[in-house]
Amino acid sequence: MLASAVGRIRQILTPRHHAVSSEATRSAERHRRAFLTSITGIAARIVGMSASLITIPLTLHYLGTERFGLWMTISAVIALASFADFGIGLGVVNTIASASGKDDHDTIRRAISSAFTVLTLIAGTLVTAFFVSYRFISWGHIFRVTSAQAGAEAGPAMIAFVLCFALNIPLDIVQRVQLGLQEGFRTNLWQLCSNAFSVAGVVLAVHLRLGVPGIVLAFAGAPVVGAGLNALYFFGFKRRDLFPRWGHICPEIITSIIRLGGMFFLIQIVITLSFSTDNLIVARALGAASVGAYAIPQRMFSLISVVIFTMVTPLWPAYGEAATRGDIPWIKRILSRTLLAVFIGATIVAAAILLLAHRILLIWVGPAIHPAFMLLLGLAIWEVVRSCTGTLQMFLNGAGFMRFQTITHCIFGVLCVTAKYWCAKHYGIQGVPWAGVVTYTLVILLPAIWFTPGLLRGLAAGSISPLANLQPEMDSGQTLS
Repeated sequence: MLASAVGRIRQILTPRHHAVSSEATRSAERHRRAFLTSITGIAARIVGMSASLITIPLTLHYLGTERFGLWMTISAVIALASFADFGIGLGVVNTIASASGKDDHDTIRRAISSAFTVLTLIAGTLVTAFFVSYRFISWGHIFRVTSAQAGAEAGPAMIAFVLCFALNIPLDIVQRVQLGLQEGFRTNLWQLCSNAFSVAGVVLAVHLRLGVPGIVLAFAGAPVVGAGLNALYFFGFKRRDLFPRWGHICPEIITSIIRLGGMFFLIQIVITLSFSTDNLIVARALGAASVGAYAIPQRMFSLISVVIFTMVTPLWPAYGEAATRGDIPWIKRILSRTLLAVFIGATIVAAAILLLAHRILLIWVGPAIHPAFMLLLGLAIWEVVRSCTGTLQMFLNGAGFMRFQTITHCIFGVLCVTAKYWCAKHYGIQGVPWAGVVTYTLVILLPAIWFTPGLLRGLAAGSISPLANLQPEMDSGQTLS
């Protein structure tokens, strides 16, 4: 038994060439890469959360209340980096996964060069617009700081932030390429290093007393350094054949990636507005004093979906590659097993948190927060529903069936925000998660459950082709110039 377990671990850790000959070996390779990406992703998240625990008290003590608020406000904007590419990065993931399933290396090279060009143009436009408008904006007034020191630091801090933010847009292409090739574990290892760079940089900035601009540069610059080193190693040594080149730019592929990325971008916006505005809805409906009583329990339960999404995201490109190869039995087997495992795991963890919630909150924040049982139950069920739906959407994303998801998400966004506000006004904060559960289940989960079996049958019969309705040019047989 022990020998079998050791053999299994050795099989997972032993790399193989992706374009293997047998379906069994391909299946084992998908499992290996998904496992490594999940494990390294969780490790990177743990290091990232540990970095926050270290840097927040350190910077608060050094900066003081107002300058710390300025730093926290700017750092919160860094979370918008996922929107800066307008979904193009996610379009690249699907394009590369599909081309990898066809062993079409020419398309992979064209996709990388084309996407890198577009992302560079986006970054250049962002930097140009910022510096053109910079001198006309009172940054101290924008952030509503009152001290002279904070006002003087606001502008330079924004310069440091925007430069790092813009540089990261084209450099992010390496992470999307690695995810599309089912090598996301490489990205996660570099992100783990970036988190370590971030802590070291912030500590150094505090020690040298570089103020808010120095801390922003250290914090926002660490991902740029990590992505740059990752790109240098991957494109310069590991896969020199994929290095972006001017001659590989393809207008047809640019159009296809933008079309597909636009759908991802729209879904990202809807999800952000639907999931991230709960505190604003509570504040508008019940007053700011009620936000803490909702936000703190919600943050406690949200760790469930964070961990699960980290674990199942590596299946996204694996589903795309398998769908392109026509390996539908593998998709059915992994999808059903993953859904069952996620449902059981999320339910057990949510139930445990539900039973221990008041004790956890007492230890964490003290006796000030004492939420009602219906609020906690709603948050627990919401995390289970969200985790299972997200697991199912990994397949839909990988296969490139985005129109269906775009339509359902747009309908959900309008209904969800309206229902949350109405329930908050009539039932208090405990009504907010229940509004999310009901609308998400009716508009997203149940239609996805109904749609998926027919989609799998169509893929198996050959009547449906993954990504065919979004990027017909990919099969045009064009050669590199």
